Amino acid sequence: MDFNEACARVRDGSVRPGGIGILQEKPLHATLKWWLDGDPAHHEVSLPGGRVADIYDGVTVTEIQTGGFSPLRPKLETLLEQYPVTVVHPILRRKYLTWINPQTGETTPPRRSPRVGSWVDAGKQLIYILPLLGHPNLTIRLVLMDVEEQRLADGWGNGGKRGSHRAVLLPLSLEGTLTLRAPEDYRALLPAGLPPEFTAAEFGKAARLQGRNLNGTLKVLLDRGVLRRSRKEGNAFIYRIMSNEE
Repeated sequence: MDFNEACARVRDGSVRPGGIGILQEKPLHATLKWWLDGDPAHHEVSLPGGRVADIYDGVTVTEIQTGGFSPLRPKLETLLEQYPVTVVHPILRRKYLTWINPQTGETTPPRRSPRVGSWVDAGKQLIYILPLLGHPNLTIRLVLMDVEEQRLADGWGNGGKRGSHRAVLLPLSLEGTLTLRAPEDYRALLPAGLPPEFTAAEFGKAARLQGRNLNGTLKVLLDRGVLRRSRKEGNAFIYRIMSNEE
């Protein structure tokens, strides 16, 4: 199914999720599932061993992970021993925020968030399945998209925005996909503007990452052979990008 068609049909309810656990399915997850495979017989399929695949076409398992990767690891460890598995993960490029008044249902016009997401944002999740990234049965497919986030103004302060809750995340458009399988594929996660050699802080500035997310991303790129620590200056490691020949 075409991505725009999947977005429209999930929004208007003309396609209904089928299978197990559908009552909690969110529009983002449902849209990706129908876009990836339009056959509902392949959705939410029970597999031997008690696992349920988001999509199983008789050969390949596809798992759609819209949230964090930490809960995914035990399931992957089981599935990868029996099936080729593709993990599909959305990367939010541009986000448009709409506020909903919980009493009246009135909404504000969408306002674009200043932050722009990119492929490097995947690193902070991939760290949770780092030991599995080299498994021959594993493929990671990143999906870059624009979304609308609708939030309830049900918190306190600033018109109810502090402590508010997300009502729904709606995909708007598909902006690109990236498949990660071979180590060299992970070079696409490097942010633009890096000098030939750089510190973790310089990488973090280019990638707009810090703390645990920065350290996790660097570990993924080191593990995949994209980066190498070349030396140490004071307390800081100096990193460089590996060439394809190294």
